[in-house]
Amino acid sequence: MENLEIQEKVINLGKKLLSNLKDNNADEITAWMVNYIAELMIKAESGNEADKTNCFNTILKLWENRKLLPDGTRPFESFEPIFQALESLNPESVIPRYFKNLYDDESDKKLDESVGWLELIKNLDSATRTLITFMFERAIEDITNEETKEWLEAVSGTVKSIELEIIFSHIHSKETNEKKERMQKLENRINQLKFFEELCLPVREKLDEELKILKKSYDI
Repeated sequence: MENLEIQEKVINLGKKLLSNLKDNNADEITAWMVNYIAELMIKAESGNEADKTNCFNTILKLWENRKLLPDGTRPFESFEPIFQALESLNPESVIPRYFKNLYDDESDKKLDESVGWLELIKNLDSATRTLITFMFERAIEDITNEETKEWLEAVSGTVKSIELEIIFSHIHSKETNEKKERMQKLENRINQLKFFEELCLPVREKLDEELKILKKSYDI
């Protein structure tokens, strides 16, 4: 029963894919593919198990190659810049992106000026991750629309991918987060960003100091 239900969902996903492709000025290859899958769906509706399986597998292959579909027809196409950015950034990672602690944090160890700057780097990494997370969330929120929700409904229970998990988890968390939980999360982020602002001040002062020295040496 479960397999039949999944097959039905995949066929509905195929219908969504075809609907997008038909609305586009398709080239010859795309037009052939639309007709081919449409024919498979008609055969699958006859109840023949082999035809259903063939249709099921073909739709999944089309989904796996969705990145090759023409512009304007790809599922979640507006999210592609976000997915590309996520290939090099992981805002939710607890592992520092730019810095790893290379010394023992002994309580009785006196930090000299050099190690003090390294401590600032660690804190900066954490604050930067907060900024990146916020920007990704806003980017996802800004481009999420009814079309996005239709695609999520179409793929629900059929296929899995990191991209879908990212979109779904964000939309789901926004809809289910309790007010107190959301307030606490926002307060934590605001505090991190306040620290980030304070962190930038000594860096700017050092840069100003170096610039003044250079200008003085060149009589500028």
